[in-house]
Amino acid sequence: MDDLKITQDDLRRLRESCLQGIRESELYQLRNDAKLRAVHSTQSYEEFKDIVDAAHLRPVTKADKSNAQTKSRLWNSATRE
Repeated sequence: MDDLKITQDDLRRLRESCLQGIRESELYQLRNDAKLRAVHSTQSYEEFKDIVDAAHLRPVTKADKSNAQTKSRLWNSATRE
């Protein structure tokens, strides 16, 4: 019966697993919604793919730009090249 005891480590792993499942489900829903919108509004597969790939992104807000912690962040990683 000692094998059936739930340890703190078991609970931590279960919590992490559940949270990961929730994050994956949310991302799936965002991408699926983007697919449904894009299928009617795009002219090419490349446009469709770009919309779906960017579904999880949110616009940079004015608060993001003025926040001291995020002000110096490079928002467009393509400019590094």
